[in-house]
Amino acid sequence: MRNRHSWIVAASLVAGHAWSQPVEPDPAVDGMPVVITPTRLRQSLADVPASVTVITQDMFRRWGITSIAEALRFVPGMAVTRGTDPAYRIGYHGTNVLSPRRMNVLIDGISVYRPAFSEVIWSQLPVVIDDIDRIEVTRAPSSASYGPNSMLAVVNIITRHPADVGKAYGALRLGTQESEAVARAGLDLRRTSLSLTAARSRDSGYDELARDPAGHDGLTLDRLNLRSSTRISDAASLDIQGAVVSGESEVEFADDFQQSYPDRQLRDLYLGALGRWQLSPRHELQVQLTHARQRNRQSWRSCPPAVALLPEMYAMWRANPAYANAILAGQQPAGGRPQDDLLALAALQAIAALGPAAVQPVCGTLNQDAVQSRTDLEIQDTFVASDTLRVVAGAGMRWQGGESETFLGGSVTSRLHWLFANVDLRPRNWLTLNIGGYYEDSDLSPSTFSPRVAANFRLSPRQTVRFAVSHGTRSPDIQEQRTNWSYTLTDLDPPLGGATTARFYQSRVGPGSLTSEQVRSREVGYLLNVPDAGLMLDARVFRERLYDLISERTNLAGLPPTNDNRVTLQGAEVQLSWQLSERSSAFVNYAYLDSRGASHPLERSQYSRHSGSVGVSREFAAGWFASAAYVGASGNGLAESAYGREDLTLGREWATDGWRWSFAAGVRRLDRPVTTYSNGDPSGLYGRYDSRLQGYLQLSARMR
Repeated sequence: MRNRHSWIVAASLVAGHAWSQPVEPDPAVDGMPVVITPTRLRQSLADVPASVTVITQDMFRRWGITSIAEALRFVPGMAVTRGTDPAYRIGYHGTNVLSPRRMNVLIDGISVYRPAFSEVIWSQLPVVIDDIDRIEVTRAPSSASYGPNSMLAVVNIITRHPADVGKAYGALRLGTQESEAVARAGLDLRRTSLSLTAARSRDSGYDELARDPAGHDGLTLDRLNLRSSTRISDAASLDIQGAVVSGESEVEFADDFQQSYPDRQLRDLYLGALGRWQLSPRHELQVQLTHARQRNRQSWRSCPPAVALLPEMYAMWRANPAYANAILAGQQPAGGRPQDDLLALAALQAIAALGPAAVQPVCGTLNQDAVQSRTDLEIQDTFVASDTLRVVAGAGMRWQGGESETFLGGSVTSRLHWLFANVDLRPRNWLTLNIGGYYEDSDLSPSTFSPRVAANFRLSPRQTVRFAVSHGTRSPDIQEQRTNWSYTLTDLDPPLGGATTARFYQSRVGPGSLTSEQVRSREVGYLLNVPDAGLMLDARVFRERLYDLISERTNLAGLPPTNDNRVTLQGAEVQLSWQLSERSSAFVNYAYLDSRGASHPLERSQYSRHSGSVGVSREFAAGWFASAAYVGASGNGLAESAYGREDLTLGREWATDGWRWSFAAGVRRLDRPVTTYSNGDPSGLYGRYDSRLQGYLQLSARMR
């Protein structure tokens, strides 16, 4: 039995990067698919310490999936809400919809989590779906492998190796809401493989928004991706990646006084290099250096009343916001300190000096320009001590920062360091132990340690039961901890007191004392694999206690963020795939989630007690195929609507003189054309489509 795992040595030892060998079922491990994300080690699904959902390129084609965000609707327990801006708000097990920031997202093992503002902007990811080989979703706290911000789950988007993309590829997608054109070229130069992908996409968004009947939330993006892989020697290789994303994002709303749309001009840059050295057949070292820089330019005209721009009101708000609000409401402030009374007197005198002009609008230009950057250096050592013991360990450091006069009052930087290790131990043929931990030291918050222990019992070659206990964290971001938020209006018309620049009276300074969010998770899992019948079943029950949560969103007027919040999540998930025949397949996914004891309403703003998906597909003669699928969620959260849709896809694949062609047509029916979601209060927001029916056509060609 132990020799059955010796194939691991022959395969690539490293799991943190996608450009190792493709994941295929291996007969040496009972036909179980192999994944790389949960522990940074290649493992059979029967041996990993968590449930994993794998979405392959074939599934994109078969089920008509045209975006990463829509692909994640097929993951049990994944909450997907389309807001505006345009923005998908995606979180495993939901919780806070305003800032879904408790799930890490990797591309080829490299995090694309933006640390300055705790965000993943799904629509701006530096990858097109045509370049994706598969997506692995680890459905459990994964801080033990990837550190803070992997608090509830990890999504690893794994791209195709440059040697596998072919010489040329082109695709055109035209839909009622989205369109995209993709071109890719591949080149092999003896020891080096290159691929270059260029794409332009357009998402028209909703047809109507709560704050804008015109539905101003479209997105236009250009992407350019370059990848290379060089075999330096038989024992060493170097992979290089570079990507640029640029475009314009329409934004319908920024403040109550705006006179123009606050659209965003964006430009993102990603660079990465990975070196690998095979020190021996059982020992590999990798060094990875990455850099990301995201720049947003966002300005608009706004016309607040003159009284809101007085420096005396700015000073009053800084000292006592209640006094400032009372003055603007025409009330006499009271109950504060003597110095508050003096500031109130100065503000009232300044208002009196303006006279009737105090309530007249003064127009100026506002901006929310921001730059985020992060540079990561990580060393990872993978060692196979024997057929029963494998270890992966490493260390890294990150330099991260944000620049924004509006949000941060200038530039703020931060540095952090980490150590990690994961051990795969097989003391018996029927038992696999996974033990791991991740230590991080940061100057933003106190240091954290995230452990995980799991035991997988093979009841038979086809059945495994898993028990796992883990602790995960999410570190406060730069804005939460060190925000210095205020708005400065420039080019005032008319000038205020002879000045053409003024500050809006409200401001916010970060608390500086926040600690990391915490989760303690327990789960029991069951995996059944029957290769002869093409059947695989994964089921889990879990209980996650989240505490020290930073639920309040950083803003100007509301309460400052704290660590005073908590919620408990418990439930069950089932994932079933079945190859019904040589040409037919089906899947069923279902998640039951019970949210209890939420101390803040936002922790129930993205919550569905029931969610799931089901689908069937069929291959026909002459390359034709068809599929039907349903995706739904009950929508039990604060001001959240239920979601449901039916998808029908029809396509064909064929070959001609060195080219591989693919055609697909899809029709989607929404159960309701309106989506509602929370904006922090029970009233909610909504986006509306003109029709319940959506469709697309796609044609692609690849030179083999």
